Amino acid sequence: MFTPRVLLVNDDPANLLALKSLLPGRDDYEVITARSGEEALRWVLTYDFAVILLDVNMPGMDGFETAEAIHSHPRSASVPIILVTAHYADEMHRLKGYQRGAVDYLFTPIIPQILQTKVAVFVDLAKKNLQLKRQTLELERLNVTLQEQRKQDLQHINERKQAEEALRQSQEELRQLASYQERIKEDERKRIAREIHDELGQNLLALRIDIAMLHARTGTTHPKLNRKVHAVLDHIDATMKAMRAIINNLRPTVLDLGLNAAIEWQVKEFQRRTGIACALLMPDKELAIDDNRATAVFRILQESLNNVFRHARATKATIELQTRDERLLMTVSDNGVGIFPGCRRKANSFGLVGIKERVSALGGEFTLNTAQDKGTSIAISIPLGGDAGATVDGSEAPLQERRATDGVNQIVVAPAGRADTARRRKDKELPAKLNEST
Repeated sequence: MFTPRVLLVNDDPANLLALKSLLPGRDDYEVITARSGEEALRWVLTYDFAVILLDVNMPGMDGFETAEAIHSHPRSASVPIILVTAHYADEMHRLKGYQRGAVDYLFTPIIPQILQTKVAVFVDLAKKNLQLKRQTLELERLNVTLQEQRKQDLQHINERKQAEEALRQSQEELRQLASYQERIKEDERKRIAREIHDELGQNLLALRIDIAMLHARTGTTHPKLNRKVHAVLDHIDATMKAMRAIINNLRPTVLDLGLNAAIEWQVKEFQRRTGIACALLMPDKELAIDDNRATAVFRILQESLNNVFRHARATKATIELQTRDERLLMTVSDNGVGIFPGCRRKANSFGLVGIKERVSALGGEFTLNTAQDKGTSIAISIPLGGDAGATVDGSEAPLQERRATDGVNQIVVAPAGRADTARRRKDKELPAKLNEST
């Protein structure tokens, strides 16, 4: 069952014997011979083969017809076929062979080393496939054994022992696990986004430069090739755009510039995508907050704005961010239809639950105010913790309004005091980051 097989097909017994003699060391695989295309088809329907060496010039069903018949059957559709011939060496016949499913050609007289190397490649591939099948069977047997063991273990559990205490501990552990998973997920998103940007992004850029050079050089000499290269450039540009979108979905690069810049960018993007007018009230100076809290606040804002877009039917949203008594306060409100009674208990509706769990994991407070046809307001309060004050210099931060006007895809920032040096430096970096993100 786990031994690879090689099929040799040739109508001449002498050629068949010679071909078989060129395959030494057959302890690793089994060689089967066939004298005609019909006999080869019968073998293919009986066994799986690592590779088939098929003579082209045979009476009756020739090699082209045999290859086509072999690949027309589902059982043997993926079997690699190497055509062996002494006559059909021109390009038309080679193209015909490839169209019938051949993967390679061998021309007689055959060089033994070439034949042995080609066969060894396909035999090794078949061995790996067979090994994978064996491991799959072993894993299935092991899974059955583990399931039986699990059933026996569950039977010995004392379900009544300290039930209330176990439930309380379980809930606490689940909350801690959810918080840990969120941190791990954010770290993984950041890592994947950076790897995509550093590895795939650079490779795509290098590829685009090479293709662009080819496009420039073939403009007048090879018009047809130039058009094809232009289409390839379009595909590369689309791929790079999709890559940037994936990176932003994983972790927006603007988040590295600070919470203020990230929130400003998110509100702007939300308004651009949805057309909902947004008013943003936020401290002029940069908030000094650690990365975990900044990421949590950003994700809470994303989920809140998504709820506004999907459920609120609102025309305006207001986002307010401020610090008070060593706590970060954020409020997201809209003028929509509000939350109807019972909607918060819908199946698969975890938006508000996720926000509540994020806030709870940070030791904060979550408040929801809503009424039918009177809009919804979500307020969170998170401790800044440690010596992280309200602003970079520790002073009370005045609010400034960044209001997005209807029909304009940018946020107009009203002057509200002089920003510090760190904020001005990040403001200079922001356009480049925004351009990269979008």
